[in-house]
Amino acid sequence: MVKPKPIRQIMTDREKHKLSSELESLLGELPENIVDFLKEQSSSDGQMGEDEIEIDIDALSHETLYKLHKLLDDYLLEKQKNQAKAESCEMELLNESGLSNSSMQPYKASTKGAVIFSRADHSVTEQMYEYGKNLGLSFQVVDDILDFTQSAEQLGKLASSDLAKGNLTAPVIFALEKEPKLRDIIESEFCETGSLNEAIELVKQCGGIERAQKLAKEKADIAIKSLQCLPQSDFRLGLEDMVMFNLERID
Repeated sequence: MVKPKPIRQIMTDREKHKLSSELESLLGELPENIVDFLKEQSSSDGQMGEDEIEIDIDALSHETLYKLHKLLDDYLLEKQKNQAKAESCEMELLNESGLSNSSMQPYKASTKGAVIFSRADHSVTEQMYEYGKNLGLSFQVVDDILDFTQSAEQLGKLASSDLAKGNLTAPVIFALEKEPKLRDIIESEFCETGSLNEAIELVKQCGGIERAQKLAKEKADIAIKSLQCLPQSDFRLGLEDMVMFNLERID
């Protein structure tokens, strides 16, 4: 029985251009195994400096190109895992200060995941990650503000319920910087009659809500700036509108 010949993969010009762009965006951070592989394919013939590599993508065989492609994919996957670990530590710090991760995760995962699956350039992937991260932060801070500014009927839960549970949300954190008495009330778990209402008033009087509004807008601005990696389109406009819609909840 004659075995069929393996199908030979052919990399298109578009895929080559994309691979070349990914390499350029990762210059200065490539791991040693990829650097060594590139040196083996270098067309400089030893005429360039030790740290310089000249690669002619069009001169490489398709087999070599796909090996390089796999090395880059493996590196980016490992980098994402490490980034997730670092982000986990960051989220622990945020959670300690009351900024919940629950609202941020769907934004970060969906925006970055969509870009990864579309095989966009690495730089675009990172910018979309920043978009999702900062939109999520802005959304969470807006929710923290609404907990103080809306009624139970509007919220669908008890107003200031986070504070009543001892959760240090953004407005409370900012108010604590100005009013030490607020910390005493929170640590007492509102044991005295009227202490919860007193704490709410202190948050408002100390400018906690205004500073939280400023933070929400700062994060929203960062999210919108991250979208500059995308061409002008209805899709980009929709992502910008999502950011502005969130801020309109506190206008």
